Amino acid sequence: MQKLNMFEAVKQHVTTRQAASFYGLKVSRNGMCRCPFHSDRTPSMKVDTRYHCFGCGADGDVISFVQQMFDLNPKEAAM
Repeated sequence: MQKLNMFEAVKQHVTTRQAASFYGLKVSRNGMCRCPFHSDRTPSMKVDTRYHCFGCGADGDVISFVQQMFDLNPKEAAM
């Protein structure tokens, strides 16, 4: 059996939706929230296993979400 690297392990165990809620974003039942990457008055970001903002175009996985939110490198975000 192949060992998972740290990045794949994080992606398999933590969804972007879970991370968004953990960091204080209010996620509705349908997975929409206000985007933390631009001035957003109404929910324009869809979060699930990945995220996508229909307002600013931000898109990625849970690691890139944390990386962009806190200006970290990928390793720091995964940790």
